[in-house]
Parts: sequence; structure tokens; C-alpha cells
Amino acid sequence: MSEVLVCDWGTSSFRLMCVDGAGKIVGQVSTNRGVKNVPQPEMEGYLKAQILAMDGDDLPLLLCGMVGSGIGWYEAPYVACPASRRSLGRNLVKVPDTDLTAWCVPGVKCVTDLGTAEVMRGEETQVIGWLTQASEQEQAQSTLCLPGTHSKWVQVEGGEICSFSTAFTGELYALLTEHSVLVQEEQQFSSAAFVAGLAASAQESGLIHQLFNARSRSVLGLQPASASASYLSGLLIGSEVAAVGGKLRRGERIHLICGDSLAVPYGKAMEYFRLPYRHYSGDTFAALGLHAIAREHGL
Repeated sequence: MSEVLVCDWGTSSFRLMCVDGAGKIVGQVSTNRGVKNVPQPEMEGYLKAQILAMDGDDLPLLLCGMVGSGIGWYEAPYVACPASRRSLGRNLVKVPDTDLTAWCVPGVKCVTDLGTAEVMRGEETQVIGWLTQASEQEQAQSTLCLPGTHSKWVQVEGGEICSFSTAFTGELYALLTEHSVLVQEEQQFSSAAFVAGLAASAQESGLIHQLFNARSRSVLGLQPASASASYLSGLLIGSEVAAVGGKLRRGERIHLICGDSLAVPYGKAMEYFRLPYRHYSGDTFAALGLHAIAREHGL
């Protein structure tokens, strides 16, 4: 396979890459123009402008993320778990009514007998990219954590995405810090407050009964008012990690895929709950996953 363009276009970010036949990134452009920041009628034009800047207008294009959702450029349906590079590659959706040779990767869905419904777009390509580098033992059975606005915890079995769950941590943190009474003043990170939040997340009273502590601790002088967000971060991330950690096999290592800014607090949470983990800076995993899916499709 020769060079191909791959694009991870999410809610808040855009990343276009040119990858060679081995999946190596040979050119890229990244912006903060996620689909929420580009009106739908302007998406194709914006994409073409970035492709032109990379001199890639004659290359096939594979897109993943929210660009393939109902609020994106063209909607691609979900495939059910278990999902693999094969099922994703076989269900690529060719974008019609454009002079670009473009396909969208479908999202992945998981619906249980109890009625729990999970969906994701974009993270599946990172998981596929991780699988291209994983050992046989890791491919056989692993737990992956992909933190973000809506964190994903993915169960891999037999080299496939067999199930996953979503934590609303990132968006809930943003909502509470920007639109609630919990955080009132200019904030500075406090490691002590973050750890106090982690400790509170382990208490049996549960998250809904712990949230107001982010404010009441400051009101009563137990922490500076500038540390409320740090406490809240520890409480939310701790609740997320502890909930999943209790379901892991004894001694199981979590594969943490994210940038350094999220790896620090999530790593601290995993260390607090004594959960083994390995961090991967997943910048290349989306490209590797898209390359693998493109090759599966025959691009």
C-alpha cells in the first residue's frame, strides 16, 4: 500500500496525517477546529484546505471520530462488539457527493442484555493501533483506559474490542468547574487537595454525596479556595478509576493511552489504588489504527 491520508477529527480537535506504506507518519497538521467548531456546511471546505496545504489532494482519505457522527461531515453507522480491524475495514462508508476519495470509519456500539448502551467514535482506531504493537499475551486479554472528555475503558479479548464502558469524567469536571458553586475563585493545582479527592472517592458514601466537599472544605478552611478544582479532579478521576479497578483480575496491568497532561493525574489515581499500569503516549496509535483499517479495506 502506498501513501494514504488519515484524519482523526473529533469534537474539539482535528488531526490530518499522511502515512506511508508501513504506517509511519510522514506529514501532519493539527488544529483545534473540532467538529463542534466548524459548521457542518463548511466541513468539506475546511478539510480540503488542510489537504491542499499538505499536497495530498490526489491521495485516498480515511477519517475517524465525530466527523462520522450525526453532527459531523457524513454519518457512518456503528458496528457491534466484538469489533476488529476486519469488521471496521469491511464496514467503511464511502462519502458521497464529493470529489475527494474519502471513507469514514464506523463507530462501535455495545448493548448488554441489561439494557446498558455504549458507543464510541475515534477511540476504536486508537485501540486497533495499540493492538498492532501489542504482544500476543496482551492481545489475548487486556484492559485499556483512554481518558478524555468521555473516558473509555475497553476490554480486549482475542485481538478484538469485546466490550467497553464510558466515564463522563472530563465533561462533568468542565461543567462543575464552570457552572456550579463548587469552584468560585482563580485556581492553582494542589497535589494535597487532589490526593484528598482521591481519598474521598474511596469512601462508601459515593460520588453524589462527596461533590459538595469541593466547596465546603474551602469554606471551613480545610483547603485553600484555589484548590477546589484540584480536589474535584481527584474525586472524579478517583471515582472513575476505583469503579473499574475493583473489577480487574488480581495484578492485572491497565494500559493507559493518553497524552502526558492526563497521564499524570490518572497515573496518580492508579498508584493510589495500587493498580499496575503502563502509559502510552497515543499520538501515533490513531495513525497506526487507521493505516491497519485502510489496509484491511484494500486502500
